Order: sequence, then C-alpha cells, then structure tokens
Amino acid sequence: MIWWLYNLIYSINRFMTASDIMSEKTLIREKIKSKFNLPKRSKTLIALYFSDSDMTQSILSGLDILPANFIIVGGNIDTSEAKNIVHIKKIEEIDMQWIDALVCDCKDISLEKIMSMWVVPIVNEKNYLWKILSEFSAARGEGNAYLYQDFSYWSAYYALVRYLENMKFPYDNRNLVKNVIWV
Repeated sequence: MIWWLYNLIYSINRFMTASDIMSEKTLIREKIKSKFNLPKRSKTLIALYFSDSDMTQSILSGLDILPANFIIVGGNIDTSEAKNIVHIKKIEEIDMQWIDALVCDCKDISLEKIMSMWVVPIVNEKNYLWKILSEFSAARGEGNAYLYQDFSYWSAYYALVRYLENMKFPYDNRNLVKNVIWV
C-alpha cells in the first residue's frame, strides 16, 4: 500500500512545476514542524546526520542561535533543550523530501537520491561526488552544494551559516536549488 502511494506522489511530482513543488514543500514542512513541536517562525528545516557522534555533539552547541529548525539524527547524542532542535534515532524516521538541507559526512547516505528530492547538500569536500559538487556562489549563480573541510566541525558550522545567509535571498536560493536538481 505504501509503495502505491509513493508511486502516486512520484507521478504527480513529475508534472508539477518548480513553484508547485516549492509550495508543496512549504506546506509539508509546516506539518513536520507541528509534529515535532518546532517553532513556526523559522521557515528553514535542516537535518544533521554525521556518523561521528563527536562531530554532531560539537556542532549541536551552536545550533540554538541559528534562524532555522534542526532535526538531529543519531542514537548516542546528548539531547538539547533548545526549542529549534529535535532528535530522532534513524534517518528513515523522516521523509527527506521535505527537508531544505542536509548537513552530513556522506558515510552512509546517497547524495544523488537526496539531491533528486531538492535537498541542498552541506557536505565534506572529500565526499564521493567531489568531481560533481562545487561550492555555491550567488554572484555567479554557479555551484550546487556547500562544502566544508573533512573532520572540522568549525568548517561544517561555517558552511551551514553560509547556507542560511543564502536563504535570505529567494532568487539566489532558487538558483541553488535548480543547480542541485540538475545533478
């Protein structure tokens, strides 16, 4: 039954315009925020998924001041009291199609699949798609990801902040998302 529903949604999405998909993404994102009791003021929903729990724990301390909602994936991570952060055990607990960006280390996730769902990758520069992914430049309208140095939580946090700065400009964000789905 679920496979049938997935096929129906996929066939509908093939005929939807970019504006239709972005509008649908906004509606479903609001439902996810309600489900996890996240603040409604922030329009952005970002997932963090690192195989190294120390990396996640290091970044976690600075997320509460950022203007976004975060879904932290991982089992052995200290919980945060911040209102804009929720924890889940496995990535399969959420439908990645409705997330705006994914901060990850690419250890056990398919970036091609994530990018086909219009999710912006914020990944380490030594990922397995290093020949295809490039840093987004709003001035040139080029690039399809935000990259950080491997094993550096400061660099990952800075890449996340660059992404959030880009979100303030709808035209630049649309260019980024278009570049993401072209891969």
